[in-house]
Amino acid sequence: MVNTAEESRNFLTRLWNLENDERPAFMIGYVGPEVIGGEPVVSALFSTSGRDTVRDRLRDPAKYLRAQIEEIESQLQLKGDFVPSLCPSLGVIAIASAFGCQVEWWENDFPAAHPLLENQPEKVSDLHKPDIQEGELSRILRYTSYFIEETNGRYPVRLTDIQGPLDNASLIMGHNTLMSAMLSHPQEVHRLMRMVTDLMIDFIKEQRNLVVNSRIEFVPSMFQPWLPDGSGVAVSNDDWVMISPEMHDEFQVPYLNQISEEFGGIFIHSCGNWRHQFSSLKNIHLLRGIEFGASEVPFKEVFEHWNGKIVLACRIGFNIDFRFPSMADYVRRIMQIRKTNRGLFINVDVTNGVTGEDWPVTDLKEIYQLLNYS
Repeated sequence: MVNTAEESRNFLTRLWNLENDERPAFMIGYVGPEVIGGEPVVSALFSTSGRDTVRDRLRDPAKYLRAQIEEIESQLQLKGDFVPSLCPSLGVIAIASAFGCQVEWWENDFPAAHPLLENQPEKVSDLHKPDIQEGELSRILRYTSYFIEETNGRYPVRLTDIQGPLDNASLIMGHNTLMSAMLSHPQEVHRLMRMVTDLMIDFIKEQRNLVVNSRIEFVPSMFQPWLPDGSGVAVSNDDWVMISPEMHDEFQVPYLNQISEEFGGIFIHSCGNWRHQFSSLKNIHLLRGIEFGASEVPFKEVFEHWNGKIVLACRIGFNIDFRFPSMADYVRRIMQIRKTNRGLFINVDVTNGVTGEDWPVTDLKEIYQLLNYS
């Protein structure tokens, strides 16, 4: 039996309250090209196959909306804890484009932002905090309105890909320049981080107001699982894998805390191996959860430190340094090492990852059995 959206909301609310003792929450996404017990789910955001290129899809709201509805309809045929919703994400470029970064639209990948201040950290003083309509932010707001109007408010709308203070500063300044500027130009780095954080907060409020004023549910996360409005907000924190805990405490934690205190909590997504940041995580106020790749960070250590204390939303990830040979193996290993189901969300999905040509057929019945879900 497939859950209704309301049943999924209720169970995921219990997940965020760390009350789901009986089983982990989960969602079935794209599990590979060959599936028993269902059809492959095609991602509207990530897929490079289908009738449109990624660029055409992202730059045409009608095509983008059609792809998202098709993904939702596929998702609704599968079991799991899934709340249908639309997301006007354009990838990582939103905040960086508002500061003036040139955007390059790749045909079959997310658009990229060219650094504005590469090798010029001193020029942060020339910047001002942009308006919430500058750059691609205006397109995101237009898409938000378009999605609501074209569907008559049938679906909740998720927060766009807002990235995070550190990631956005890296896009604006260039990764190498930002890292070196933390040592050579710390005041400039903090000035940029403050402006970025303030703009993120302003834009989140603007998108949320646009949605709730239309009497539509706003989901303050682009990442799965569904997050109740008022329970925090989701940001990306990928670049912390490249700095020390001390640098993270100085240059990122104050701004994560600013966002967390503004919205009543924070849910952090990270790619890569952030094992060395365990100590810094403890300095983040109202940390609600972490979304991570189990093949990218030592997942056993993550569970030893955090299982049952916050929401752990895991996915396979890039599957390179540590490799899961199948979807069933991934689910089985997570279930074996967990100490408790409380706060555990297993995203059964390989969309944002690398699996190889030898990836076997996924039997969804086997997955459901492993998850103790009838």
